[in-house]
Amino acid sequence: MDKPVKEIKSKSEIRRFFNNKIVNSEKVVIGGKTMYMTVNKIDESGKEVKHKKNTKFKIREKRTEMNQTLNFPDDIDYQQTVYPPLVINKIEDSVSVKFMINLLTKYGLKNPVEKFTTLDEVEKYLFNKISSFSKIEDISDEELINIFHTIQVWGGKGGRLIYNKPKLEQPSTGGRFHENFDIETYRKLVQRCLSFEKDGDWVQTFSKWTFESHKSYCKKEGVKGGINNFNISFSTKHVRYWLYKKLEDQSLPIFDDRIRKKFNENEGNNLKNNLPKHLEFYWKQMIEKSKKEDITLKQLERLLFNYWS
Repeated sequence: MDKPVKEIKSKSEIRRFFNNKIVNSEKVVIGGKTMYMTVNKIDESGKEVKHKKNTKFKIREKRTEMNQTLNFPDDIDYQQTVYPPLVINKIEDSVSVKFMINLLTKYGLKNPVEKFTTLDEVEKYLFNKISSFSKIEDISDEELINIFHTIQVWGGKGGRLIYNKPKLEQPSTGGRFHENFDIETYRKLVQRCLSFEKDGDWVQTFSKWTFESHKSYCKKEGVKGGINNFNISFSTKHVRYWLYKKLEDQSLPIFDDRIRKKFNENEGNNLKNNLPKHLEFYWKQMIEKSKKEDITLKQLERLLFNYWS
């Protein structure tokens, strides 16, 4: 339970201030710092009148509850020694990837996977390319954007919205990319990956950082920045690649929409794609499972994705 960092009491009410948002709190700015305040009345006898959770909140809270552990499929051979290729590995066989290639070229953007024949080749290229960087200052905006496009295309059709939403009446150079993309947000995410060190509850920290790359989350939190039409299924693809420099095959796994939905088909799983605590939970459960099976996170995520493909 969150503890208040400050408390102000008068004869008629008591105000408490928290660093994090809690139930029945309102956002306030004190001394330039954003905090969350609750106000409870004090009755005639001097006792505090506390808020009661309403029925609607209880229902909403129940819907977002999760099991204490994720229920993993028990009919996967987790001890496969070889890192398996994707079920659909050839670019020419992937309808999803070819859709992205056609989308980018329609808007006058270069096909970032033109020189590759398989998605595994793209993956290896990205790992090697990203491992060659030491600090964010050495990477130009152009190079960052090229890598961004490559990861989006590798990830398939789900990455299309940053290029074509809102809908365009007529194709234009770059589509909607230039108005949806925010280079400073992406640069900050990459910088955090390249300079990352495990410290404290680092998984929770990275969950928050990942959501801070989403325009929708930033808007909700009342902060600037964020990439528009960028969701957790794709932001975690970028995190997975950019963290490879530091964590290699133990890089945090992709929270792919296919994996999330398939997990939720198992009784007790209720993963949401719009809550940082659910991403944190998924990552921690994947870490625990990989340790139990004595395999890398890279291997575990690929086994699950192929199993549900």
